[in-house]
Amino acid sequence: MRWVQKSVEPKATTEWVNLCQYDLNYCQGCSICLKTGKCFQNDFITELKERIIEFDGIVLCSPVYEGHITTQLKTFLDRLALFSLYYGDFDAKWSLGIATSGIAPTKKTAVECTMVFPKLSGILHSQTVSMNKMEYCDFTRYEHSKLFSKASKCGLKLFSNIKENPSYNRGAIKTKWISFLRQNFLKRLVLKNKEMFSGVIKNWEEKGWL
Repeated sequence: MRWVQKSVEPKATTEWVNLCQYDLNYCQGCSICLKTGKCFQNDFITELKERIIEFDGIVLCSPVYEGHITTQLKTFLDRLALFSLYYGDFDAKWSLGIATSGIAPTKKTAVECTMVFPKLSGILHSQTVSMNKMEYCDFTRYEHSKLFSKASKCGLKLFSNIKENPSYNRGAIKTKWISFLRQNFLKRLVLKNKEMFSGVIKNWEEKGWL
């Protein structure tokens, strides 16, 4: 998501990506990316990762499957995890998590959607079954009228966070914790295993972290 200010109303250009339409290989846990700076698997993740780096923010959405995000989104996050933790590729990215389900809890899943993006702008979650009437509720019906207003507010907050980049936010603690982890634990781990982390070392030197 890129923000563009136009007149009084905030405007943004967006791009929709449906992970189900692409081939996503599972993470192999080989750690080759720590040595080379890239994943050895040549699939859609490589292209999508570079596109995300260019974006200012990202909205991640998932229905609730067995109490968690979908396999496709989990695979997506698994493949980006080491690039997030070691390389800091997404440190400046604001995110918004969205989850929906029939009757399962959704709040935890909405947060889970954004686990590799440290700057959390907010979450939006809802259920489509009325526990009182025990029937499915269409999103356009009266029961969900407030949801659209909340969604609009979440979008505006994400826009505002991207534009103004306020120092205090709900993701500030996680952002500071990751920075602390890199400097006080991962740095020693990386320097003691230089061959394994040669790609990380090169990246950190370019960023002035070493």
